[in-house]
Amino acid sequence: MRTLVLAAMLLAALWLPARAAEPDQDRISFAQYRDWRVDFIAQRQRQIAAQLAADGLATADRDRLTREKSYYDRQAAMPADQRDRMFQARFELIDTNHDGAIDRAERSAWHDKQQARYRHQASAETRR
Repeated sequence: MRTLVLAAMLLAALWLPARAAEPDQDRISFAQYRDWRVDFIAQRQRQIAAQLAADGLATADRDRLTREKSYYDRQAAMPADQRDRMFQARFELIDTNHDGAIDRAERSAWHDKQQARYRHQASAETRR
């Protein structure tokens, strides 16, 4: 389960918030970030459902996808105010200058930080 959550967080961290902004947009507001997260969760739910429906899926893959599906299903089922508090906490971690928007430099720094974190965790799990 822990590996699933780490994998899901890695996926979100690496895509997020870089994909939340349009290419010509330098800053992402919380509303844009929140909307992107909600859309991303729905997209992952659809992708995982399609993968689970595929024939010949290995048991280990089915188990991993089922755990990942549960992770996204829990987030999708959260009351909006609870979900928004969770999103706001992450937004504030990314918005290091606390100006209420995530700029390109903050997105890049967050991406690098998360990539290093999950790479380290994956490496530690491989050594076990």
